[in-house]
Amino acid sequence: MRIILTFFALVILFSPACAREENKDKVLDIKKVVSEKGIEAWLVEDHSLPVIALQFTFKGAGTINESAEKQGLVRLLSNTMDEGAGDLTAQQFQKALGDHSISLSFSAGRDDFSGSLKTLTRHKDKAFELTKLAVNNPRFDEEPLERMLQANMARIRTSMGDPDWIAARLFNDIIYEGHPYALNSGGTLSSLPKITADDLRHFHRKFLTRDRLVVGVTGDITADALKILLDDVFGSLKLGETSAAFEDIQPQNAGQIFVYEKDIPQSIISVTLPAMKINDPDYDVLRVMNYILGGGGFGSRLMEEAREKRGLTYGIYSGTAHQNHVDIMKVSTSTKNQSAKEMIDIIKAEMTKITSDPVSENELADAKSYLIGSLLLSMTSTDKVASILASLQADDRPIDYLDEFENKINAVTIDDIQRVAKRVLTSKNMTTIIVGKPEGLSGVIQKDSLPNVE
Repeated sequence: MRIILTFFALVILFSPACAREENKDKVLDIKKVVSEKGIEAWLVEDHSLPVIALQFTFKGAGTINESAEKQGLVRLLSNTMDEGAGDLTAQQFQKALGDHSISLSFSAGRDDFSGSLKTLTRHKDKAFELTKLAVNNPRFDEEPLERMLQANMARIRTSMGDPDWIAARLFNDIIYEGHPYALNSGGTLSSLPKITADDLRHFHRKFLTRDRLVVGVTGDITADALKILLDDVFGSLKLGETSAAFEDIQPQNAGQIFVYEKDIPQSIISVTLPAMKINDPDYDVLRVMNYILGGGGFGSRLMEEAREKRGLTYGIYSGTAHQNHVDIMKVSTSTKNQSAKEMIDIIKAEMTKITSDPVSENELADAKSYLIGSLLLSMTSTDKVASILASLQADDRPIDYLDEFENKINAVTIDDIQRVAKRVLTSKNMTTIIVGKPEGLSGVIQKDSLPNVE
């Protein structure tokens, strides 16, 4: 989850005490706004700058819904929804955006489909008019569709020689084996040419529906004005049909090491473990534990052991990733081929150490200080605040989630860290993927081809 702050929040932080008193316990003053048609949005008003940002997400409308034969469909949809809409051709639509300094884009995630708008207040009518057209009446004309299709195919061809892209492709196939997440959300060289304008229209009608919609808004707009705009932009969207349900999974192929041989001087290594869902009572403990293990950059244990003490890598990091149907913890690094085994042994050893020996008071305090401080320091723009408001709703977080964040992090104890480490950091659950020519490893599974590429 990303957390962000606008100039509005900085004004609160540095304004007189009397002005802060009303919102002294709030990170952001979030208002729930409901339009006449029942469309809900979370709003942070900020009239200090003449800017409005809107982030909207269609929950469950992501690439997970694609078939193997039409991989890349949702990505292509995101590429073409702003390439002509209503009576405007692609050129006319893009010119209207440029002439009014409007930023409008769409993105396809594995679970959800999102849109983002940022505009100056004086151009808000044109901005919301164009957004309405793109959301409700995209054209999918032949020329922009073909142009975007070719661009995506060129991206795949270029990426096929990139070791990091290869590692990411293998990761999806191995970790999510047997699940729709294993498919290539960017499409394949054979699937992309099969996608038609009718395919895009069908997906648009079926999945971009009002019942899936969550909206976050921040900037120079009032709640009353927003209610009108919500109904105008999204009010014509239909309610959706019942769609396929997907099973939750754990990371697959636990205990295995997979190697894709590539003649490069370093091995790219990823180690994946099952983690807990974001609504798990231990999730905030996991954040703190992860920071100490490898999420804290140069202050982390993995970086200290692998880089500072042994000089085996420029960087090694751990992190968590949440999706609707799987939650993981991942360690990523690279090292010379000759030290690949030593690097994996270090990761295992540091996992064992944090499960068996209590972390220090200083480590715990540093992790808490960073995580709490980063909540405000990472909030830097109106569009990112809007994105957070939408993300919180998509994750079914309560509206006061940000306000409770500091208390939850401060409540984490040394015993909590050790308990959660034992839950997550079990070496037998590691799935290891390596691209390169690693030396000294035994019992590896060779991967000779990249799935879902050609």
